[in-house]
Amino acid sequence: MKKKTISFIGLAVTALLLSLMPVQTTAAANNDVIFTIRDSSFLTLTSSKYQDLVQHKLDSANVAVKDSFVPGLTVWQFSNSYSGYWSLPSEDPWGIGFANKIYEVGPNLFLSVKQTLQIPVGKITRDGLGVYSGSSALDNTPWQIAWFSKYTATVQNDGPVAIWQSPAYQTPVQWVNPGESYNINQAYFSYDSGLWFDIGANQWIPAFYLNGNLGNASVNSWS
Repeated sequence: MKKKTISFIGLAVTALLLSLMPVQTTAAANNDVIFTIRDSSFLTLTSSKYQDLVQHKLDSANVAVKDSFVPGLTVWQFSNSYSGYWSLPSEDPWGIGFANKIYEVGPNLFLSVKQTLQIPVGKITRDGLGVYSGSSALDNTPWQIAWFSKYTATVQNDGPVAIWQSPAYQTPVQWVNPGESYNINQAYFSYDSGLWFDIGANQWIPAFYLNGNLGNASVNSWS
């Protein structure tokens, strides 16, 4: 598991960003948040299209890339999410193409499902991180089901990093080294402890020690 360490200044910036996000409305499901799976930028609409959107008169549009930088593995509250067909022009620098949902994280500032994953606050989850898959019904071997991760994380730090038995700094279980990569099995976020990932069997590492750009798990892992 490998991940770039975010400086304490970076953490402070993340905390500030969270404090600036608008309070969630009922449109944000069950106090969920989103976290970015890579470095990217905010998306935005023209003023007229944005007004149509907030009045629920728009469910498809070309969106533009805002001149901005959004670090990977930062957590964002969102006031609303909008399903539809949201496409980017050919100069899309992040390879988003189109997305079927966008999240509003500020007035006319959006992040798409191609840039983020939505997770609950204060609850361990596998949502969006992978799939359960079983052996073929035509296979003669006993039927089994297994978890396959979609994403890998890379440790990024100046030295070895402790991993923990739970998403809290309580019981360390072993150490991992900078540059090592691991599949992500579960995620957890709380406003007290921040964003964590399970990279083993209940072996948790803070996102602070990971590279902000998650990798794709090997396609050979999928059945």
